[in-house]
Amino acid sequence: MTAHEPIPDMDTLLGDVSRHFETPHDLVASDQLNREEKILLLRHWDHDLQLMMVASEENMTTGLPASTADQLTAVKAALSALGDVAEPSGPAKVG
Repeated sequence: MTAHEPIPDMDTLLGDVSRHFETPHDLVASDQLNREEKILLLRHWDHDLQLMMVASEENMTTGLPASTADQLTAVKAALSALGDVAEPSGPAKVG
């Protein structure tokens, strides 16, 4: 997504955040979203990445992109940069 391209509505963005923003930094840099929207989208992105990692651990995917852990780190850094101190609970493996 380019800086001047209008962003889709929030429901569309929540459907697949990474499809609309190449990096978490691009999302944070967007002047079309307010802080709360950015945090919501980043938390959703974080959750999606954690689900991918759990699925990979359970051999439920054909392979995990090498950058998933890096993306997760970047999402958490972006949340921190926005002052999001609440640590959202992510997917966890259960028994």
